Amino acid sequence: MDETFKVFDRVLSFVGIPIFKKRNWNSKRWLFFQIFNFILGFLTFIFTSGFVISNYKNLLVCIQGACIWTTGVIMYITLGICLIFRKDFQMFLSEMGFRDEILEMPFIEYVLSQKLEHGKLAELKDLIVNSQEKLLKFTRVLLKSYVASVWLSATLYLCGPIYEMCIREDESLRLLAFDMWFPWSLDNFKVYVASFVFHAYAGYLCCIAYPGFQSTIILLVGQTIRQLRILTFILLHLDELAYEIAGRRNKKWQDYCTSILTQCVDRYVKIKRFTNRLNVICQPFYLALIIAAIILVCMCSVKIAISDKLSPENMKYYVHEFCYTLVVLMFCLLGQQVENECEKLEEAVTTKWYMYNRKHTVNVRIFKTALSRRMPIYIFGSITLSLPTFTWFIKTGMSFFTVVMSVLNK
Repeated sequence: MDETFKVFDRVLSFVGIPIFKKRNWNSKRWLFFQIFNFILGFLTFIFTSGFVISNYKNLLVCIQGACIWTTGVIMYITLGICLIFRKDFQMFLSEMGFRDEILEMPFIEYVLSQKLEHGKLAELKDLIVNSQEKLLKFTRVLLKSYVASVWLSATLYLCGPIYEMCIREDESLRLLAFDMWFPWSLDNFKVYVASFVFHAYAGYLCCIAYPGFQSTIILLVGQTIRQLRILTFILLHLDELAYEIAGRRNKKWQDYCTSILTQCVDRYVKIKRFTNRLNVICQPFYLALIIAAIILVCMCSVKIAISDKLSPENMKYYVHEFCYTLVVLMFCLLGQQVENECEKLEEAVTTKWYMYNRKHTVNVRIFKTALSRRMPIYIFGSITLSLPTFTWFIKTGMSFFTVVMSVLNK
């Protein structure tokens, strides 16, 4: 667990986001650094927007600039959410990161304290321990891979203009890696170098802010999915689990069943509250990500379509488009998985109705009512993160691409 959090801390520290620095949450130095990067993100948004607006008459240049503009928009929103809601994310990580609250269930505490070799209790213990290890390993590998991918994309953008200026013997040539409009002239070489350093820093700021923030969300939602799976297992095998504790089916066994069910109801309510709070904060990000990804996928596809498909210049657009498509797919898969786990949990509750006493019956009905509402991850209105949403994303992007290509052909 510590290894995964160290990786997250190292990555997010580059952009001044200290949510994984538990001992330095209230550090003013880190807060100032985070505010500084947020201001740079805002300037990046302004300069990329200025480039698109100033070149609206030249559709090809505008399309090229739009690829960078969408990236700047998401970076600005990401840095803004991390700054404004930094205390909320500290609380989220306390609940689902640094401390695994499902382990605080009395029944789970009992299971982990026992030396078990066989039976349903042993299976439950293995599920709890192994699922935690797999989740942390997955998010750690994902973060490293994601950083490497976007770093490659940014480096390809940066290498292009540097290579062009090296092969051309023109000292007045002023090329930039990312399309930005500056309110000052780049004729002075010192001003140009300062401007190039600024927008290169902004580019690599994206390489850190994107993977760090999005992988944090994946970690939190992944913990939600994991805990739902554990609850599903407990309810599917409630009879056997209570029997292994009691030793025989008697009044004590019935009491164990009712007690375990009550703990599961309480845990589910806490999970639902957690996901609702997380969704309220991340909903604007999900919406902006989907819209920006549609625009970027369309623009990158157009740029590739009208250029030499295998040229080195086009490689950055392939990587850029692939990264965004993969991110949208990943979030849609997460939302779909939460929906699937809620459905399995609802089936587990209603599969075996143990009418031991009035309290047990009431708890089953309460649980059934709570589960019927599920916990969808909303993007906007009634639209949720799910596989149908990803299908809609691909279709909309391709439709947008067809419209733009038809305009260019005319």
